[in-house]
Amino acid sequence: MIKAVCANRKGFHQVIFTPGVNLVVADRSIGSSQKDTTNALGKSTLIEIIDFCLASHVSPGKGLRTESLQGWMFTLELAIGGNDVAVSRATDTPGFVVIDGSTSEWPIQPCENKDGQRCLDIKKWRLVLAWAMFALDEIASGLAYKPSVRSLLSYFIRNQAAAYNTPFKYFDAQKTWDIQLHNAFLLGLDWEKAAMWQVLKDQKKVLDALKNAIKTGAVDGELASLGELEAERLRLTTRLEREREALSSFRVLPQYREIEKQINVLTTDIHALVNANVVDKRRLNRYNESLATEDEPTNERLEALYEEARVVLSDTVKKVLSEARAFNEKIISNRRTFIANEVCALEEAISKRDSQIVSLTDMRASYLSVLSGQGALDELTDLQELHAATQAGIHELTNRISQLRQMTTKIDSIKVETVELKLATTLDYEERRALWSQALRLFSEFSECLYKSPGCLVIDIDDVGYKFDVEIAGSPSEGICKMKIFCYDLMLICFARKRGLGIDFLIHDSTIFDGVDPRQRAHALELAAVMSEKYGFQYIFTLNSDMVPANDFSPDFDFERLIRIRLTDTDAGGSLLGFRY
Repeated sequence: MIKAVCANRKGFHQVIFTPGVNLVVADRSIGSSQKDTTNALGKSTLIEIIDFCLASHVSPGKGLRTESLQGWMFTLELAIGGNDVAVSRATDTPGFVVIDGSTSEWPIQPCENKDGQRCLDIKKWRLVLAWAMFALDEIASGLAYKPSVRSLLSYFIRNQAAAYNTPFKYFDAQKTWDIQLHNAFLLGLDWEKAAMWQVLKDQKKVLDALKNAIKTGAVDGELASLGELEAERLRLTTRLEREREALSSFRVLPQYREIEKQINVLTTDIHALVNANVVDKRRLNRYNESLATEDEPTNERLEALYEEARVVLSDTVKKVLSEARAFNEKIISNRRTFIANEVCALEEAISKRDSQIVSLTDMRASYLSVLSGQGALDELTDLQELHAATQAGIHELTNRISQLRQMTTKIDSIKVETVELKLATTLDYEERRALWSQALRLFSEFSECLYKSPGCLVIDIDDVGYKFDVEIAGSPSEGICKMKIFCYDLMLICFARKRGLGIDFLIHDSTIFDGVDPRQRAHALELAAVMSEKYGFQYIFTLNSDMVPANDFSPDFDFERLIRIRLTDTDAGGSLLGFRY
């Protein structure tokens, strides 16, 4: 139980707490202006200080570890583990706490530092808190996922705005396993089942990541089926056998490359001769066609034309024409002789080349017969490398087939284990019915005190583990959502006390009343007062004075006697720290 909060600076306002409801009220003074605010008086800071002394994680530059609070040390006086102690933690050295008071009942004892102070490093302090408040032995637990005292405390000290969004989470990015495991613990369910759910999820996630890596190319291979891989291995095995046979019959000919060069030269020469023959045969065809189609000119043709034109030629003209005819005939005769000679030359050249082609072809054939069944050394090397590559491909496929079989087997195993875990969780759920049903009844009772009909705390088990929900009749307003959290948290602390756990306080700030009707605010505070007395715990609540539903309290409810400190906006000294920051 928390008894007091103080600090090492004079301006700090010490706060003394008692059992039951403890209210920290920020008053707005009569003389304050419209620009004055009660939001920086230290209500939330007080909760931060309590959380800080109870080993919260605080990053440099955030929360209490700001420049304006350098040199500050906060002290929390509380009864824990059968001892009354004062726990001090400095903002400059948050890695350990200083313990004042007897710790004889604790499983871990503080050690003296060079200044004679009895200290615990922050990890050991968390172990003491886990033991004292939740009966957890974190040293002995070897599970990968287990309850954390800081996570559990966050349901009893909601220390940030995101903690007031849903009953089952204390920050927005809280992981599913964290939600399942810690709520299962607090509701009397088997939290180890939730841990096992997450282990199976992790295994499945690894397999899914491997599949995705193969699919995206981050890992060599293709996302093929087992049958496709087997077919590909058979194809490569067949090719490997052919390569093995080729290697066994391969003979190396030392002069292979020289003979290969000679064959290439002969092939080039043969191609050149064939091309030359093609050209000459085309010329020969044109010459033959010219000889066959050319006609000799007739002697009477020109004279007949003049006669038709009724032109009479003189003897002199006729003589000139006769000489022209003789000259033309000479030209034609000479041309025929030239063509005949060209034809003979072409036919002789073509014939000669044909003989050369036959000779070169026979020579090339003899060289090819020498190379038949033999090869060069580099060809043997290439064949050996190809053979080795095929062997490596088969080896890789064999490994992939083995991995895929293991993956398939593991996936099937995870499915079986998931089904078995669901059955075991359901069986355990039934065996614990007498325990967790108390939590459900408490939630129903508390919600009925605030609204006309009782609400429901729902616990389900599906293929991914525990599922939790709360239902309160009415519109899904912000106020009802906040009262779901209030009823859930009040149920948690009452249920923890019934189970004999050491946690004996619940802390809320004014966010829990955002959007809540004044009547429900009054009912909530009165309910907290009754339950805290019945189950023996503290309810510490910080709020602004303008949120106090003074006109809606029951006549016998004395609100004023529950106020432990009033913070004011008259000046900076009226704030918790003695200054605004």
